Amino acid sequence: MVEHNLAKVRVAGSSPVSRSNKRGSQTSFFSMSHWVYIIYSESADVFYKGQTDDLTERIIRHNNRWEKATRHGVPWKLVWRIEKPDRSSAMNLEKKLKHLTRLRLIEFIRKYPEGVAGPDALTFIVRGQGADR
Repeated sequence: MVEHNLAKVRVAGSSPVSRSNKRGSQTSFFSMSHWVYIIYSESADVFYKGQTDDLTERIIRHNNRWEKATRHGVPWKLVWRIEKPDRSSAMNLEKKLKHLTRLRLIEFIRKYPEGVAGPDALTFIVRGQGADR
């Protein structure tokens, strides 16, 4: 019988610690929930869909121009979000959202209002703006 000290065995991609660069943010993969979110830029009139394990930090990154894909649309407003139990299910939903047309995305947000981020988050949609673009 061979015994291994599993703490010393290093396998790429198997670390139960999040890859966040924040000091002291070690999270077990057993309790790792992820967020799927939709943000909107009024200045660029576009939606961005993503997923993350730290929604607050991710929105900060978008609005500080730290993310190349959203640099052009600052400020970004969180309009919809939902918590998923793991990264895999979050990535599956994110992929589906990214394949929706603008009109279908707006219909999706209206269909699932429990994910709307706040009462004023979708005022541009309620007023009818954005739905026909």
